[in-house]
Amino acid sequence: MNLHQLRIFCSVVELQSYTKAADALFMTQPAVSLQMQALERSLQVKLLERVNQQIVVTEAGQALYQYALPMLNAEAEAERVLAELRGVARGRLVVGANTTGGMYVVPPVLATYKEQHPESELLLQIDATDRLIERVRQGIIDLGFACGNIIQPELTVEAIGIDVLTLILSTRHPLASQPSLTLEQVVAQPFIVPETISRTRQFIEQTMREHGYTLKIAMHFQGTEPVKKAVESNLGVGIVSSTAVENEVRAGILRAMPIADLELRRPLVMFYRHGKYFGPMARDFMTYARNYPYPHK
Repeated sequence: MNLHQLRIFCSVVELQSYTKAADALFMTQPAVSLQMQALERSLQVKLLERVNQQIVVTEAGQALYQYALPMLNAEAEAERVLAELRGVARGRLVVGANTTGGMYVVPPVLATYKEQHPESELLLQIDATDRLIERVRQGIIDLGFACGNIIQPELTVEAIGIDVLTLILSTRHPLASQPSLTLEQVVAQPFIVPETISRTRQFIEQTMREHGYTLKIAMHFQGTEPVKKAVESNLGVGIVSSTAVENEVRAGILRAMPIADLELRRPLVMFYRHGKYFGPMARDFMTYARNYPYPHK
């Protein structure tokens, strides 16, 4: 077992995909699979299993993951400090983002920064907002990004943009040809929503309650992509970040529908521990993230 294998293992767990982990680590998918097999052989336990084409973390895998994250974080801290002591103008930053931010908002920020600073090393972890907050508090993640308000006494939270949510319908939905829908029409539809822990779902349900309505939930899924697929199949309607459906709307697969007299907006925030030390590269990236031209400012 070595840190390289642990880094690969953590990426597979967080991204729930060998292919996505390979892309994130600039490796081939077969190379990732070989390293995972070697890690399991060396530990003599099964860490990951495939169930219905999905990756499931075993009990042994969950235990290893909890120990691996602090080890990788300690390695990153050591490299960062030593690099600064050597006067090297490079750095390493572990960035965390919630599902919406991590899939659709943050990757372009990382990619364009990396193009301008190829010597920098940026690692992205994607998870639910509450789990991200805990990892930032523990020092496992240096810098977090999320959509929605965060109030935590141990964290500094900066609003850097706006996340605009939109109602989505299948283009085959009977109401898809309408220019807009009233709130009464919207809440009468069966809804496809994210899992209960999702802050997007909490935001949507809270907004509806404030207007005196309760959603008719037909199905709930983990993450935005399954929600989009279910809506595309005309199993119901959904509300997601407008950034998440730009391609589908452009391709005519989904319809983004305005809701009369209702705007669904929440802040895009960057957060980190109070008093946390950031090196030159990290501080430069944070300035870059603050000034990035997000779709909505």
